[in-house]
Amino acid sequence: MSKIPTHYPVKYKCGHTASTDLSKVPPSRRAQAARSDFYATKAGKDQNGMICPKCFKEQRTADTKSFLNQLMLDTEAFETEHDLPSLEGTDRMVSSGLVDSARRDRYTVLSTLLGGDTEYPDNRDDVLGAAQALTWAGWWANTLSYRIRKDNDYGQEEFYTLVIDGAEQEAKRDKSDHVVAENPHDWNPNEPE
Repeated sequence: MSKIPTHYPVKYKCGHTASTDLSKVPPSRRAQAARSDFYATKAGKDQNGMICPKCFKEQRTADTKSFLNQLMLDTEAFETEHDLPSLEGTDRMVSSGLVDSARRDRYTVLSTLLGGDTEYPDNRDDVLGAAQALTWAGWWANTLSYRIRKDNDYGQEEFYTLVIDGAEQEAKRDKSDHVVAENPHDWNPNEPE
């Protein structure tokens, strides 16, 4: 077994040190490679280099959480400004976060349609009235969620068509046929009928 080391320490700008595998570098050049700027420190000159993978993951999680919090604040302000009713959903939809996700979807779609560079400046009231009628969170999640919009490359024309059509369909739908129970087979045998 060779006593020539294959793992050397790498210092990151966050102050953490990790081991890097240099086994693919020829043994005669490992020590030199380990002292090189590339392997010896990923902190870079003047500490403007890389942070370790653990710190990167924590920072990315914090950035995502911060972004979603700001998006929710923007959503709430938009809903208040445009008198949008709260979205309805089952208890499971609320607890899983689907209702909040649908609120963010509604905000991003409506801010595109009602923004300054809209193709439909004369139809702002129609869009807003239609959006106020669409209170079921499932409609926003199933029709205009971020993934659906991205996969289908939807733009303002599609947003406008879907929101107006959705409101028309919602007006025709019998409100009494809306199923509230999550599982129709959920029953308690000890409960009297």
